[in-house]
Amino acid sequence: MERGIELGEVEEATKIRAKFLAAMEEDRWEELPAPVYARGFISIYAQFLGLDDQALLDEYGSTVAQEEPPEPIPRTAIRPGVLRRRHTTRRGLGIKPRPVAMLVAGLVATMVLGLVVVLSLGGSDDGGRGSDDHRKRAGGGSAAANATTTTVRPTSGQIALELRSSADVWVCLVDDRGRALVNGETLTSGESRGPFTSRGYEVTVGNGFVEMTVDGEPAEIPPVAAPLGYRITASGVRELDPSSQPTCLS
Repeated sequence: MERGIELGEVEEATKIRAKFLAAMEEDRWEELPAPVYARGFISIYAQFLGLDDQALLDEYGSTVAQEEPPEPIPRTAIRPGVLRRRHTTRRGLGIKPRPVAMLVAGLVATMVLGLVVVLSLGGSDDGGRGSDDHRKRAGGGSAAANATTTTVRPTSGQIALELRSSADVWVCLVDDRGRALVNGETLTSGESRGPFTSRGYEVTVGNGFVEMTVDGEPAEIPPVAAPLGYRITASGVRELDPSSQPTCLS
């Protein structure tokens, strides 16, 4: 009120519904979806106003939260083990070691037999030069064969991430080095960001109206009107506590 800001302006900037903002200002905490959302709303609203969000969170925890019955933190809608199943499937499609060993052994035996035949057929009129030439050619072919069968494709360890909004949504996305890839932007419906590549990410979205794709696989996010945060690494995707969600406000 001192800054002359209407709740409609706050709703547009924070993506928190005006009725929840009004409920917080009037201490009607029972009207919020759950304590975990209340903490997220407090943090985002306080940062928007330039207040100390941690002090307000501490006051909430020592007063209102103690009066409320404990509620379980909502489980993330991202299917557990999605990335692990993807990696396992890739390993399962690989060539099994026994056929590879048999193939290499067959190649070696063929080259040795060919070398013996070349030595036995090499003429004596050229002083053995023909045999030397055959041996050189045979040796060159062996090196080429070995180079082909032992080629290894290194894995980069990078994770591909893409975001697409299904409605207006505020997004803060940082990579594993803390660099802001989406620096607190409000995406309109149908707008996308990425794909990005990094070894890991942390993301905060103002509501659940966003589609997140990790390594080509969709990660379902609950369509709630509340801020959500996730950490994405090679070991999987997990939900972040509101106090740990990136804000892109620094």
